Amino acid sequence: MAEPGAWGTCATCGDATPPGVATCPTCGKADPTREFASPTGTRQLRRRLLLHKWLRVLVVTGIAAGLTLVMVQAAFTGPPQVADPLTGTWSYTVAPGQFAVLSGQIVGEDYIIGNYTVVSPPGALAIFSVYNSSEFTAFEQHRASATAQPPLNTSASRIVFNAAYSDTYFFVWQNPYAPSTGIHETLYASTQYQSNVAVQ
Repeated sequence: MAEPGAWGTCATCGDATPPGVATCPTCGKADPTREFASPTGTRQLRRRLLLHKWLRVLVVTGIAAGLTLVMVQAAFTGPPQVADPLTGTWSYTVAPGQFAVLSGQIVGEDYIIGNYTVVSPPGALAIFSVYNSSEFTAFEQHRASATAQPPLNTSASRIVFNAAYSDTYFFVWQNPYAPSTGIHETLYASTQYQSNVAVQ
């Protein structure tokens, strides 16, 4: 034990121990105190205690620096960005009697705005329709139960589609001309996904 009134150092954990304690307040070791000035304190013991202290400082500093780096990175990167398949500019060439399709998930009450134009041949008509996942399956199988919303037969139009419920939706452009005509249509479309905005 150390002399009364003298602070010492715990031989196990290396923390300072107040005078007259029976156990180390940090690690709980009984009879912990060894004074650096004690005759029994060796140079090797002092080095080991100093090494323990510095190792603990390095570990705590490393953990604090790592947590700070993670928090700063999260603050500057923001929420993760998911690729949106329904926002962009598109170009399609559609053979006579065939169709082009743009599809993606829309959350209920969100909507898609945009426009499309048949650029070649000028003034040619295209049938534009929007199908949900089950309607599109019926459309692909040429079943009469395929109902589109809203069907348009025009060379250019604005797109405003509001999803009543969450689903995968298919934006379809059909070339209405018979294969025998050989009329290939080229059209451009621009669409943008809008969230929680009321359409006036």
